[in-house]
Amino acid sequence: MLRTIIVYTRKSLMVAVSVVTMSTAIALPAISQEAETEEPKSVLVNSTIVGDADPSKAITVSDLTIPPDQLGLLVKPLTLEELQTESAAWFLLLKNKVQEISTAEVAIKQKNALIAQEEEAAKAVEAAKTKLTEAQSKLEAAQTGTPEHDQATQDLEDAKTALLDAEKAVEAVTTATADLEDDENVKEAIAEAESAEEISQAKAVLEEAEKTRDELEAGSTDYQDATEKIDALTVAIRDLETAEEELTTEVPDSPEYLEVEKKVNDLRTQAIAASGAILEAGLAPTIATEQSGIESEEADAALDAVAEDVESNSEDVAKADGEPSDGETSDADTPTSAQDDADEAGEAAEQLEGIDKTLEDVAEAEAALKNQLVENVTQLQGERTDLVERFQVVLDALEKKGGDATSYRLYIDAVSGIELDLQDTEGLGVRVVGWITSEQGGLRWGLGFLQFVAIVGASVLAANIIAKTIDRLLSKLDGPSSLLKGFVVMITKRGVVVIGTLLALTSLGVSLGPVLALVGGASFVIAFALQSNLGNLASGLMLILNKPFDVGDEVKVAGYWGTVESISLASTRIRDFSKHLISLPNNMVWGGDILNMTYADVRKASFPLRLPASVDLNEVLALWVEFASAHPKVLDDPAPGYFPGNFGAEYDYYISASFTAWTKTEDFWATFVDLLVGFFPLLEKNGIKLAGPQLMTFEPPKDVPAEVAAQVAQLQGQQAE
Repeated sequence: MLRTIIVYTRKSLMVAVSVVTMSTAIALPAISQEAETEEPKSVLVNSTIVGDADPSKAITVSDLTIPPDQLGLLVKPLTLEELQTESAAWFLLLKNKVQEISTAEVAIKQKNALIAQEEEAAKAVEAAKTKLTEAQSKLEAAQTGTPEHDQATQDLEDAKTALLDAEKAVEAVTTATADLEDDENVKEAIAEAESAEEISQAKAVLEEAEKTRDELEAGSTDYQDATEKIDALTVAIRDLETAEEELTTEVPDSPEYLEVEKKVNDLRTQAIAASGAILEAGLAPTIATEQSGIESEEADAALDAVAEDVESNSEDVAKADGEPSDGETSDADTPTSAQDDADEAGEAAEQLEGIDKTLEDVAEAEAALKNQLVENVTQLQGERTDLVERFQVVLDALEKKGGDATSYRLYIDAVSGIELDLQDTEGLGVRVVGWITSEQGGLRWGLGFLQFVAIVGASVLAANIIAKTIDRLLSKLDGPSSLLKGFVVMITKRGVVVIGTLLALTSLGVSLGPVLALVGGASFVIAFALQSNLGNLASGLMLILNKPFDVGDEVKVAGYWGTVESISLASTRIRDFSKHLISLPNNMVWGGDILNMTYADVRKASFPLRLPASVDLNEVLALWVEFASAHPKVLDDPAPGYFPGNFGAEYDYYISASFTAWTKTEDFWATFVDLLVGFFPLLEKNGIKLAGPQLMTFEPPKDVPAEVAAQVAQLQGQQAE
């Protein structure tokens, strides 16, 4: 079925392009002539964006989730001035949403950079810990003054350097974190992500708590306590989702919006508190265990602790090696023993134990928060899609009433794209999953694709039914040729599929205006590139409509004689008497003489003969009439007869006559062969011979050289032979 749909769709599109191309080719001279008379004009696109409109004064933005069809009816009676205000209001709403998306995208990129720094710091701490441990082992095994001790001391210096590198890496992380917190816009986006993360976690807590409650004894005190806590969280989450849905219908920054926003924040706090109560009661042990690590809101404190530990460890190692710390001087005269160095290195390694794991946990918490930011961006992009869809409805109404929406549409095109960070594979996966499960993304496109397939499939079925109906109706008519009938059926079938395909494209959100404009523009190129093919197309239509011959007719066209096998819009196929298949372009067939040998119900068999001038023509005619009339396939009306031929310069020695007989068209060739085989022996039997060609006679002048006379005689002898 799908293959049939694809084939019909491709054929229908080819027919549509051909029809549009032919129309364009016909209209092209007139268009060119008109274009020559007009002077070229310079087109300047001025900005049509009005930036001082107040969304609260627009009547169409009171409900941002209004269905597009209802919005179209709402803006229909508005004047041009009112539509300009509405367009500006929707533009500001879209601009704010785009700004929100951009801020969240910036936060994602900064979080990715911070995560990379945290992972780098964890590796630096791990490297310092490893080098300190190795230095400790070497110092414990070496004796003072030996080369091994000197090498171990050098390794300790390298470990100290690695520890300083780790300290710098951790400082870079804390600095980047502080810079991120100073950015108010990014901070707001991160706060929203943290809240959304907590709500997602609360939903997971609720799901596990319900499973845990099912394991308790129904009616017990524990069961009732669990039910009470679960009901509290369920109501909080339900009310929160209702309030969030209500928030999407309000105009941002309006009094109603601010009131609902406060309600959302309060309900979010209640849901988080109810989730915490369930965790404290031990009803979600799995999630409680997962939360034993560092959470995103604890990441800053954990980073500060890591920074202090690394710095303190670095100072301790510096003191142990005799290096001055802040506010102290070194005592260079107090040497340290190998054992002291080993002990200090071991203590430093022990102090670093767990710091790298803490940094990894912080990076993991930041990654979870970044993924929540990605989910938020995906949701915001869906909201942007809804705004664009409704904004375009207003712009369509604006343009219908003479308004200019050029700049608005350019802005929509500029902000509607989606940029993907292929290096952030985890975030990319979150985006893909979020898009697939989004009502404005994968679900919408999936439903649209199903509608597309359903409409195309229905159009194919309807095309077959309509084509069969038309074929039955045309088969009852005697006038149209089979070629015309087939052409009408084909055009009807493919036309229905074309219309169905175009309608199906609208289910995918494709506007038919640009598609038709693209086909129209491409038709200019096709018209010039396929001029000969267009000529064949036009000639094919003329052959079908004028019906000079039909399939199965015996014709003489373009110097060929045979039976018509088929005719299409491009070419005509003829099978000659040698069974060769000849394909002729339609412009060659229509542009030349067409002789249809089987056009009538009866056909004349003609035998042109050259008879001596002395023959009795009446005797020959009587023989022919008697012979031809005896054949069962020869018609009595018209009766057999003859038709005088042309007299040439040789009329003095022969006459030309065509002896004729009529038969039904379908019996022609069998009858023709019978008459041909039987008539000539009959003439021979009655002593009638056909006239042969006259020999050339030439008497050369007497003064011609003997060599020339001999050549002439030789030629005459060859002719006689």
